[in-house]
Amino acid sequence: MPTHATPPNRQKQSGAALIISLILLMVLTVLAISTMRTASLGLLMAGNAQYRETAFNLAQSGIDAVLRRGDPGVLSDCTAPTADPVVVVPELGGRYATTTCYRGESITPGNSLPRVPTFNYEVASTGMTDQREARVRVVQGYAITGASGR
Repeated sequence: MPTHATPPNRQKQSGAALIISLILLMVLTVLAISTMRTASLGLLMAGNAQYRETAFNLAQSGIDAVLRRGDPGVLSDCTAPTADPVVVVPELGGRYATTTCYRGESITPGNSLPRVPTFNYEVASTGMTDQREARVRVVQGYAITGASGR
């Protein structure tokens, strides 16, 4: 009758290879989770930068709309600026709001004419995205030279 012989060193084994492999598996799992969190954070930051850029483009569109309008028709100073209605831009997924105010009158420097007034204005535009509520405010000054500037 055949009998199975046990190796003589089997009784001395205490599972060291199993313990080491479990520790290595745990370290690799922690590294994988950390890498996934870093990648998702990078993706979120890239998305936020894109929404901020869209909000900036919306704000710049508001300033361009005010400048295209030409005559500001603003009689208020900058302590109480004139607000335009909010404009929704569905193509960019957001909206912008603009305010315009009169900064005062100055004399155009470097002009050979006796006294040509320059009327100074300030436009502030806030662009806002519908997703993640990214918001950018852009302020730009402009001047109208001549008698019809105010």
